[in-house]
Amino acid sequence: MTRGQARANGLARLRASDDPSPALAADLLLADACGIAKEVLYAHLDEALPPDREARYRELIERRAAGEPVAYLRGWKEFFGLRFAVDDRVLIPRPETETLVEAALAYLRAGRRRRVADVGTGSGAIAVAIAVNEPEARVIATELSSGALEVARANIRAHGVERRVDVRVGDLLDPVEEGVDVVTANLPYLRADALDHLTAERTSLLFEPRAAVLAGGDDALDVIRRAVAQLPGKLAPGGAAFFECDPPQAGAVAELLAAALGGPTLIIRDLMGNERVVRGTRPG
Repeated sequence: MTRGQARANGLARLRASDDPSPALAADLLLADACGIAKEVLYAHLDEALPPDREARYRELIERRAAGEPVAYLRGWKEFFGLRFAVDDRVLIPRPETETLVEAALAYLRAGRRRRVADVGTGSGAIAVAIAVNEPEARVIATELSSGALEVARANIRAHGVERRVDVRVGDLLDPVEEGVDVVTANLPYLRADALDHLTAERTSLLFEPRAAVLAGGDDALDVIRRAVAQLPGKLAPGGAAFFECDPPQAGAVAELLAAALGGPTLIIRDLMGNERVVRGTRPG
């Protein structure tokens, strides 16, 4: 069997399973099974596919047909131009979260601030992206999950920023004892009913850790509310906190930040035009 024939079979299987992006998934998984880049694959579709790689591809296709995220199948996800190892112990980094990183970096550079705390770091994507793109930054990355901590530490080492990203075990801002200039947080913000609706629509959330996405309370802001309440004792004067949220929550998150910090807030839209990140500032 050639690579092209295997690709055609995989594409047909994913289309039959109602995969939302069958061609892209089929190509990415075939390239991974072959151990080559997707661009190289396109130029060599007529080459024979060895039996072991064919078997591996069939396995990946079947797992994808069952809904398993491509990022978990490949073992990595690109975020902010960097490659991050991911598995089912961590949330998959998403493009909309790059809005938070961009906003935090801009604030750091504008005020020559350097001390950052990334709360609930998960895979470490936010912390590492900030450290790689702002060499003077010193980042504290907090995380409660032991599995997520292993993934975060591996990503920190892979990008060579272990001297500037300090991983600390604990809940939200509890492990942060010193004052910081910037706080970043992509915390759980989905209600159980919203999560059930989304997973019924065949999203990767069905396979991702529920603790990373599911928030308590009628407004699904319990986790964010607890983190915001800790800010006055952790955020230095003139500092800013950046929280990712579900777009309908942006106004409520802005109110929480204004009440806790006593300074102005700013709602930032992502590339899709959604109100995705809320910045709260502490007067300096």
